[in-house]
Amino acid sequence: MKILFFISAIRNGGAERVLQALSNAFLEVNHSCEIVYFEEDLHLYDFKCKKTHLNIYQNRSLLSKFSKFITIRKFIKSKKPDVIISFMDQTNINLILSTMFMKRNLIITEHVSQDLLKSRIWRFIRDFSYRFASGLSVLSKADFEYYKFVKNRAIIYNPIFEFKNGENIQKEDIILSVGRLEFVKGYDIYFEALSLIDKNLLKKWKIYVAGSGSLEADLKKIALNLGLQIDFLGYKEDIAKLYEKAKILSLSSRSEGLGNVLIESIFYGCARISTPTNGAKELINDGFDGFISEDFSPKAYALKLEKMLKNGDLLSKFSANANLRKPQFKIENIIDQWQTFIKECEK
Repeated sequence: MKILFFISAIRNGGAERVLQALSNAFLEVNHSCEIVYFEEDLHLYDFKCKKTHLNIYQNRSLLSKFSKFITIRKFIKSKKPDVIISFMDQTNINLILSTMFMKRNLIITEHVSQDLLKSRIWRFIRDFSYRFASGLSVLSKADFEYYKFVKNRAIIYNPIFEFKNGENIQKEDIILSVGRLEFVKGYDIYFEALSLIDKNLLKKWKIYVAGSGSLEADLKKIALNLGLQIDFLGYKEDIAKLYEKAKILSLSSRSEGLGNVLIESIFYGCARISTPTNGAKELINDGFDGFISEDFSPKAYALKLEKMLKNGDLLSKFSANANLRKPQFKIENIIDQWQTFIKECEK
């Protein structure tokens, strides 16, 4: 099977990590894969298949806004793929419009919660255009229900390609957060929550933030004003070393389609806490294999996090129970689901 993957750019986001895992895994089972991107490639990931830069933004003229569809269409016709898999909403819309009235199997994928897009106009454009896709993969039951107007849709979780079993790892008193330093990731909520926790309790823990983004300077200022000792580590290519050490994984996002870190941390024995995003509700059974705060307020987050900091047995319980979900995220199982879904969308 010949697969063309499309993505706007290859930066340091979760969708790119999923693209790496999927494309490499499809190659392993003898499919032909090529990744096409429109903007930049930061060369942060190890892709084993061919990458092609299709520059559809050579200029920003009014004419180029329409000519990009012709460029994409011609490229796809020249490649004659068996299936096209598109990543993220803007790229999805570009691919749908470019392939209109073509005989093709176009599967679009969503990696964020549908409610993240606030503009009514863009929501209408997205929802209307998605009706013309061959299929749509989403990450949560909430999004599956929302996109009921798409003919073929499936919930397919993000895969984990390389992992450790989380056993016999020497853990330290570390609270780890991993993600872009942007508003949607809710680090301001997290820092405010930390400031509400008993100082004598908190000082026993190291607080690590791994990630880069436009709000780095602002967040460092917030941490300083709140009197917090936080280690900003920047973007870390080998995030596994941090997972191995951390006892707690904290995710305070305002919105998450799924939350790769909530999956990855399972394989390294981290106890997880999150705000109540759609993704967290999909991945954490509150009180059984992690905590979900009652709402998005710092007070609610602090209440659950402080319980975790006080109770080592609770952390062990969350880690052990989360282990039960490992098979759902193993790459071989995810690829089987994808191959089944591709066949369904051909009909």
